[in-house]
Amino acid sequence: MPLLRIEPHRFRRYKAELVEAFTRHAHRVLEIGCGPRLYESYYRGPEYVGVDVDASVRPNILADAVRLPFRDSCFEVIVMLDVLEHVADADAALRECVRVLKDRGKLLITTPNTRGFGIYDSFADRTHIHHFNWSSLEKMLRRNGLRVEKRIPLHLHIFWPLRLLRSHRLIPLQQSICVVARR
Repeated sequence: MPLLRIEPHRFRRYKAELVEAFTRHAHRVLEIGCGPRLYESYYRGPEYVGVDVDASVRPNILADAVRLPFRDSCFEVIVMLDVLEHVADADAALRECVRVLKDRGKLLITTPNTRGFGIYDSFADRTHIHHFNWSSLEKMLRRNGLRVEKRIPLHLHIFWPLRLLRSHRLIPLQQSICVVARR
């Protein structure tokens, strides 16, 4: 168990607020790796589609991230919350995201940070095929036709001095990486 860990319910609430803000103006939202659709009620667009490879979680559509059953350029927003590290061919999954995103569409990704306090979470979970840090994730996104638009402070701990948190100097150490990328 990592020494520097935020309580899971607070982290889920923060992700829910992030999803709500991020999807506020989108009409069609795709969540890849939706699991049991914990965040579905926070999506603000009129159309939410949840995709997962696990039928037991009852996604809207049973599909793999590397073969999405959608036409080209049909979603304004795609969300992948702690999913990319589990996908065997992460590059193919990102190419599929680019394919189904509309022009100027946005992709929100979260994943554990191997260069920060998330190193334990990333390597302890044997279902993680990939291990990302800021640099490796941003290179992968660029390589697949996405441009990083924003880094979002995520999972920073409240015991840090407020002045340091506001300066964003601790972003490289955060437990999880969160980026907004645009097609």
